[in-house]
Amino acid sequence: MKEMASLLRIVADETRLRVLRLLSETPLNVTELTTILGLAQSGVSKQVGTLKKAGLVRERREGLKTFYRLSEEAEVPEEGRPLWGLLMDRVRSTEDNRHDLVRLADVLESREGDTPGLHERLLAPGESWHAWSRMIMTLLPSMERAVDLGCGGGILTAELARACDEVVGVDISGPALSAARAHAERVGLINVRFVEGDMTTLDMPDSCCDVAVLSQTLHHLPDPMVGLRVAARLLKAGGRLILMELLPHDEAWVTDKLGHLHLGFAATDLESMMEHAGFRITSLETLPPSRGERFRAVQACAVWE
Repeated sequence: MKEMASLLRIVADETRLRVLRLLSETPLNVTELTTILGLAQSGVSKQVGTLKKAGLVRERREGLKTFYRLSEEAEVPEEGRPLWGLLMDRVRSTEDNRHDLVRLADVLESREGDTPGLHERLLAPGESWHAWSRMIMTLLPSMERAVDLGCGGGILTAELARACDEVVGVDISGPALSAARAHAERVGLINVRFVEGDMTTLDMPDSCCDVAVLSQTLHHLPDPMVGLRVAARLLKAGGRLILMELLPHDEAWVTDKLGHLHLGFAATDLESMMEHAGFRITSLETLPPSRGERFRAVQACAVWE
């Protein structure tokens, strides 16, 4: 009874209930929770710490950030599990604090532009809509299944889903995929699924896709050829590869702050790598610089033969 009373006291707090409601949607860090709740960061940190100590939330490091997620029922102390199940049913179904969910949507959208500052703004996957629109239109109407390798927050994945029967988004980052799933739900897509994990161990059969996308993915891989080989494995004969990458640059801060392992690629090097992986290049174009951008990109389309 003592443990049950303690749990009841913990959840009998409006702020902690709001935190639980938000974490029932997706993992978040303290900065994001602070933005949504409109409270002092020290207070939010204290409330999250209380929930963590009680075993109601779990934490996971992602680079320099710590994300918190809702505990599964099996992770909650045994004496609190009956109450936890009832509480979570109520928390997930409540429509109270709808403004929190609106702010949550804004926060998840902003993750796509999560950079150290406007002066260091990176050309993010999916932001060059004019370029991607042209590329996608060249594929219609033959797209049935597409795979987005290194999909991040899933903005481009969602756009692909409008043009094909099924899309699979793959990424190693759990928080990024949580944002991707939330975005897909918000825009009402039912033909998208997301897979968390290393693309090299992806459990998808060979020759199962019509289109493979590598949008600013290769610069995160120790060996960029690995990404191209995975795409080749998944593509049917005649399937198409869509690739967008950064050109060489000297912005070394992206190594520590964004996890880049390569400071861009020359267009000729990308061409050579794609051909070495067995692709026939059908187009390769260096995009014109956008106003205020420090980064330039190259896009390519190729056929797997």
